[in-house]
Amino acid sequence: MMYTRNLRVMPVVFALLASCDSDSDPSSSEYRSTVASGQVEATVSVQSQWASGYCANVVISNDGDSAITNWSLTLDPGDSTIGNLWNGRLSGNTVSPEGYNAAIGAGRNVSFGFCATITGPDYEPQAVRLTVEGGDEIDSAGDSTSGGDDSSSSSSSSSSSSSSSSSSSSSSTSSTSSSSSSSSSTSSSGDDGVTPIEGGCTGYATRFWDCCKPHCGWSGNVPSGVNPMNTCDANDNPVGSNVQSSCNGGGAYTCHSMVPWALDSMLAYGYAATSSGDVCGRCYQLDFTGGSDHGSRSISGKTMIVQAINVGHDVSGGQFDIMIPGGGVGAFNGCAEQWQISNSELGAQYGGFLRTCRERLGWSAAHDAVKACVQERCDSVFGSRGLDDLADGCQWFIDWFEVADNPTLVYQEVPCPSALMQASGMNRSGRNDISNSCG
Repeated sequence: MMYTRNLRVMPVVFALLASCDSDSDPSSSEYRSTVASGQVEATVSVQSQWASGYCANVVISNDGDSAITNWSLTLDPGDSTIGNLWNGRLSGNTVSPEGYNAAIGAGRNVSFGFCATITGPDYEPQAVRLTVEGGDEIDSAGDSTSGGDDSSSSSSSSSSSSSSSSSSSSSSTSSTSSSSSSSSSTSSSGDDGVTPIEGGCTGYATRFWDCCKPHCGWSGNVPSGVNPMNTCDANDNPVGSNVQSSCNGGGAYTCHSMVPWALDSMLAYGYAATSSGDVCGRCYQLDFTGGSDHGSRSISGKTMIVQAINVGHDVSGGQFDIMIPGGGVGAFNGCAEQWQISNSELGAQYGGFLRTCRERLGWSAAHDAVKACVQERCDSVFGSRGLDDLADGCQWFIDWFEVADNPTLVYQEVPCPSALMQASGMNRSGRNDISNSCG
């Protein structure tokens, strides 16, 4: 189940990055294969290659005006054998989605990847047939009923057929010079001006929830003319900005409304601590790019927009410490007193429920087993106490964030969505001081 709030934000379209090649010299050209089904397109690009194998990334983009509800892609691996595959299910040479990436909103994309062993000279993988359910209907000539010709990113024609519920098409393959790969991206803007990051800064995300009054809850820590963020008492009722933090013996805590939430399967909002400086009220777009664990790879391609409400002396440049209930208390702990709970129930001091589950199950435990363990702790700590907002935020960590453990990302500062400012009470948009600097 994915927890959302009653908000509507237009979707993000992510840049489609193509790299690597079909030749023995990686610097000479780039290999990719594309197949289109109506307004939906699948592109296979080789990401890395060695003498006996390669790894490829596949991006499925919905350029139509309606969401699709399911998809499948048939590949022709040629003289290669597909081995490890992630973010999808392989049956023969046909890939179907996992539950979390089956639906693709209008103007959005999802991705999966695989590695293969080379068995002969014609090993380049080809996208052969793409089938989708939902989305724009396609007429018998292969044109969208809403108008316009269908074309693939390689500008080669493709044929398509459809019924009322699904459509499919044949493929086209292209080999282009590496200098032209940057022209393959697409973009659009939504209600809040969200667009894919081009370039940006590299960083990573961690997690915490310490229950303390955030740094930006003090009037002296926000810019002139900007209200400090909302803070609450132990029962989640609003208190004034002059009340001392619970972590310093006072009665001010983090409000439960600071939990993250999903707008759809690919976009979420939340709050985070960043490195020190004039950060209170600034918002940052985080485009997740993967990581070493299954969860981090699962959210690659998703986007989150966070508002900075805290700073951490242990938070480095490019790090976003996302506020997630059960994420670990870190250096300070106001949660044991607020929730009347033992420190052991809060999970590991750094890493929270997820780290405790990994230590208990083993670091190579199955992803579903880890999620089930975190779910049990969410229910025990928050659900059993009627802490509904916190339970929803913990559930978001399981469902939308896929219990990702310190995923990598690219980021840039962006205007704050109104929903984030309304929940925090902090609005610095009148200052017009968005910065493009990294760090």
